[in-house]
Amino acid sequence: MLKRNDREKPTADRSFCREFVARSPEEPMNHTNSNHILYLGDSINTDDIIPAKRGTNDQLSHLAHYAFEHVIGAGNLQHYQQIEAGYNFGCGSSREFAPIAIKAAGIEKVRARSFAEIFYRNSINIGLPLEVIDEAEPTSANLAIDAISQAGGLMAYNQQRRQGQLTVPTGSTAERPMTMVEKLLANASGNRFVRPGEVVFAKVDLAMSHDAIAGPVGQLFYQHFGSDAKLWDASKVVLVADHFIQINDIRPDSGAGRMHQQMVEFAQRQGCHLFDVVSPGEAAGICHVLLPESGFVRPGMVIAGTDSHSCTYGAFGCFSTGVGTTDMANIFAMGDLWIRVPATLKIELGGQLPQHVSAKDIMLFILGQLGCDGATSKVIEFCGRVIEQLPMDERMTLANMAVECGALCGLMRVDEVTMAYLQGRTSVPFESVVPDDDAIYERVYHFDLSQLKPQVARPPKPDQVLSVDDLAPVAITRAFIGSCTGGKLHDLAAAAAVLKGRRVKPTVSLFVVPASQEVRRQAEAQGYLALLEQAGATLLKSGCGACINAGKGVLGAAEAGVYATNRNFKGRSGDPSGQNYLASPRTVAISAVCGVISDRLPED
Repeated sequence: MLKRNDREKPTADRSFCREFVARSPEEPMNHTNSNHILYLGDSINTDDIIPAKRGTNDQLSHLAHYAFEHVIGAGNLQHYQQIEAGYNFGCGSSREFAPIAIKAAGIEKVRARSFAEIFYRNSINIGLPLEVIDEAEPTSANLAIDAISQAGGLMAYNQQRRQGQLTVPTGSTAERPMTMVEKLLANASGNRFVRPGEVVFAKVDLAMSHDAIAGPVGQLFYQHFGSDAKLWDASKVVLVADHFIQINDIRPDSGAGRMHQQMVEFAQRQGCHLFDVVSPGEAAGICHVLLPESGFVRPGMVIAGTDSHSCTYGAFGCFSTGVGTTDMANIFAMGDLWIRVPATLKIELGGQLPQHVSAKDIMLFILGQLGCDGATSKVIEFCGRVIEQLPMDERMTLANMAVECGALCGLMRVDEVTMAYLQGRTSVPFESVVPDDDAIYERVYHFDLSQLKPQVARPPKPDQVLSVDDLAPVAITRAFIGSCTGGKLHDLAAAAAVLKGRRVKPTVSLFVVPASQEVRRQAEAQGYLALLEQAGATLLKSGCGACINAGKGVLGAAEAGVYATNRNFKGRSGDPSGQNYLASPRTVAISAVCGVISDRLPED
């Protein structure tokens, strides 16, 4: 039986929280706070801190001005000296622009009940002071973090390493049973054993960046390691044009084109892999779909990407996580990544998955159970009968959205399904890992999904979840099927099956974005694209587009829509007054036909 248990998380003392987030940014600010502290609540995400649309300009004054634009209004963070918040501060994207914007606005310290791990790492790397409220004294020293701090930051630390002045601290963990991620990080760091909380330097097998971040990464790389610096291994670096390449379809933005060109020039100069646009505004593919289908992702690897949804590759039995600009510039130079070994949550999915219930429904259900901070700084290890029955496209959806729970990665064991996907895509040898039978998990969840119904997440967070049939009627004018989460072949097939012989309601605009050129070709060959167009859907070019408020299909003012994407933060996919509901591609397609969010076709 499915049961929504009460979450076992300490209840935040919100006596220090003032509901600034409930105030419209257009309302006048009240600067009577004599302590100059901005008080905020739980799960303040990176789109709250700096909207993604502001990421095409990396000038510090620009980032400082738009910090917390949708929370307290543009230009107002300068009136504060500290930020004090609840749990899971900085969740969401791996964009380092979030802590950079806070620091550029003059904030001296951020205090919170807990921090999202990638934000924590990025802040340490750039020197933004953080403090965990009421944190007990650390039980063990993090020698590597101390060494980085004493050297003057990650850049200075690695410059000294390159000059032979420093060596990476070695681990001393005694023999112990290990989870998948612990084995992967032990192998990559040259340690026999590691434990949660230990800081290691892991050798990176693949580094990925894209047009929204690669340009600034390249500039930082040359600035700190020399104008003639070379990548540690150009064959292990992949750059992809996918994020902001369509932004001028909805608003003029010269910064996007400049960042794209910077990435292209960096790739040409360094000789690394480049997936550039195949035509103006059209990607070869969205990075998290493109890299696996192109054979770059293999079991046993450690992968770092300047995108929080790099966790997708965990579906192939490798540790993969999002990193910021500073981390990636250092990876480019050194080929390794400092990381705190995460604890592991084991989620066993059992039972028989009902017909028409998808991986997106499963992940939304899990989000409803755990919350956006239920796996903060941890790794989720998925297992069970349901996982074994899922195709790779669906497994990738689960892994992709693990970060919405706060997880660094969503891992799955390699099996026949994995091997069948890899066949013909890569001939490079690899070694997969499995957890020890007596591995220690922080917590184990068992979910019987036999009675699971289609799920929907209400705005403004992906953990505001309930069954679609429990949702009060919501009329929509926008529907979107695409992104690294919802634009794979399996997703388009589910939508086409719904729309065959039906028409999208005239009051609804349905947009469909194949996640890659390979997906587009396969969907065309299977007849899916023809069915979608005949039903009234608008097919768009491959790319991230509306998912990151950077292409057609975004929400207008006060508009409601249902999206097969991964985040519904305020302003994430359009106007901040828009209402973005998250659901599976099938539910999105049905809703487009009905004109209201629904998982049942009119004749059902």
